[in-house]
Amino acid sequence: MKAKLLIVEDEAFIALEIKTRLQKMGYDVCGVVSHGEDAILQAEAMRPDLVLMDIRLKGSMSGVEAAMLIRKKTRIPIVYLTSHADEETLERAKWTDPYGFLLKPFQEKDLRIGIEMALHKHAMERQLLESEEKFRLVTESIDDVFWLSSPDFKELLYVSPAFDKIWGRKREDLHHDPFSFLESVHPLDREAVRSLMEQPPLESLQLEYRIVKPDGSISWVRDRRFPVLNVHGNPYRLAGVATDITAQKNAEQQLLVLNQKLQQQATHDMLTGLPNRRLLIDRLEQALAQGRRNGGHLAMLFIDLDGFKEINDRLGHKAGDEVLEIIGRRLKNLLRSADTAARLGGDEFGLVLSKISGRQDAELVAKKVLETISAPLVVRDESCYIGASIGISVYPEHGNSADELISRADAAMYKVKHSRKGSFVFYHE
Repeated sequence: MKAKLLIVEDEAFIALEIKTRLQKMGYDVCGVVSHGEDAILQAEAMRPDLVLMDIRLKGSMSGVEAAMLIRKKTRIPIVYLTSHADEETLERAKWTDPYGFLLKPFQEKDLRIGIEMALHKHAMERQLLESEEKFRLVTESIDDVFWLSSPDFKELLYVSPAFDKIWGRKREDLHHDPFSFLESVHPLDREAVRSLMEQPPLESLQLEYRIVKPDGSISWVRDRRFPVLNVHGNPYRLAGVATDITAQKNAEQQLLVLNQKLQQQATHDMLTGLPNRRLLIDRLEQALAQGRRNGGHLAMLFIDLDGFKEINDRLGHKAGDEVLEIIGRRLKNLLRSADTAARLGGDEFGLVLSKISGRQDAELVAKKVLETISAPLVVRDESCYIGASIGISVYPEHGNSADELISRADAAMYKVKHSRKGSFVFYHE
């Protein structure tokens, strides 16, 4: 496509000569004028790619004044044509950001070179402006903070508007002191962030930290920084992207709580909070493994409450649940941290006593359990009394596996239940 040129020349003969030359070179001369006012009108109407402007024109307006108005209104590039100009005029012409000066008379080759260089420069500037505009639209429309600085982060070249939202501060403050963003970083994270920013920009780095906004709310940020290298492979800029990951962090926390809750439900009794049968078996197997290694003893106590059904029938299921919760707390508080109290179902409980010296230790705990359970309790403003029947099995005397110890403690408990409630007995063949 031919480049459109506007000639502004006050001498008709020279203007015609320039037009003829340009047309022979293949350019499209869209107009020839001799006055500054006409040049402005033609530039706005024809929108040429380039204006060839004589500095001295007919009329009250000089070429410099006309060029200044054309540049202001249309941004069309100007190349001055001049045979003589004083220093003051040349200085004024520089303020119009000219794309070149051609001294008359000029050779055809010089004319072509001057025009092509001006057109090329303008095309490059347009590409740069378009790139900058695209960059601006992208960085200002995304929710992430994009920033660009000197390699040592002491000079901030750009920061996107999202900073105002995420930090709750004005980004203009960063241009005075780039490190001022640290004032909003959570005190517990501040030193780690400072250390990251002060490291040499030789590789990409990432850090997650908290931001405390002016209203006191806390946001999580993932900050990624990476070096921008020159043609020699050396960093000459530092770029970064900061992303608000608060929603992600909240979701992770909620998922963690949910997983913990599910884990709790899978291994613990929902009513009493004690381990369930599944977890008791796991703890019992761990104690057995340790006993086999060290040659120690352990005991399994199977507990069934006496009188629970009567309370449940008389006061209702909610009262029965309260009784079970109270008994669960009492059993838990009675044991050592190495032992386990579990609810096996209904009104049955189990205890695993690890690292005992023998039957005498299990007997001592059984007596304490009977005493603890039989202590009066108040449910729905009514005093209640409850007892327990306990069966005991001991490793290795009564079995070598969890199933054997549990089943034999259960069998011993049933013997107590049907003979003399409110006491305990060891398993016997």
